[in-house]
Amino acid sequence: MPKIVDHEERRQVLVEAAWRVIARDGIENVTVRLIAKESGFSAGTLSHYFADKDDILRVALEKADDNIRRRLDAIPPDVAPLERLVRVLSESLPLDEERTYELTLDVNFWARALNQPALRKLQHADHDVWRNRVRKAVESARQAGELSNNVPAEDLADVLVAFVDGIGLQALVYPELMTTERVEHLLATQIRSLQGAAAVLNNPAQLPVKPSQPKPSQPKSSQSKPSLSKASHSKTNKPKTKPSRPKTKTK
Repeated sequence: MPKIVDHEERRQVLVEAAWRVIARDGIENVTVRLIAKESGFSAGTLSHYFADKDDILRVALEKADDNIRRRLDAIPPDVAPLERLVRVLSESLPLDEERTYELTLDVNFWARALNQPALRKLQHADHDVWRNRVRKAVESARQAGELSNNVPAEDLADVLVAFVDGIGLQALVYPELMTTERVEHLLATQIRSLQGAAAVLNNPAQLPVKPSQPKPSQPKSSQSKPSLSKASHSKTNKPKTKPSRPKTKTK
């Protein structure tokens, strides 16, 4: 009796093997042979599921994005808007092994997408979906009064997306500094700062500056110096006295 093969399951095994190879060796060093060895299947088996190396990488990236969307969809609808925003942002941070693999894969694709229009288009589409999710979460938090309405939701969303991209990359490069606890703490700090500083972001002139020391007030000239006329008047009216000469005795 022929063995029944679950092709979707096998395809998933191959994709996850590609993730591990990319995370370990870098995207430029990935080969079909390495993926086959990592997965435990032959290179010929891979050819039944993927056209070439680029096809494997594309599917691996799509699968990572699908995983993120699946987790976002699983957030309960009754979660408070601000907590939902934090959860949405957290799904793109390397807070566990799965999300670390996903972000490592994504970062590896950034450089490759610069020179490959097809991959760049895929990256743009994924980024637009992710950014739209964040923007909707921001709008919900604003409507609930948990974020200020002084700054457009689109601007706040872009600030948060840029923050997550930056801190996520630092966590990959400097894991000893950007631990999971540190990343979570900084995300919470960023959210709190937006709660109170949204108005400042809308008007950079309101940014706090170091107060300057007040200059001592200059006294008015009429108070600090006597007028010339008064000085001359007092000088001219002052009685002059001649020094007395000693009297001489006559013989």
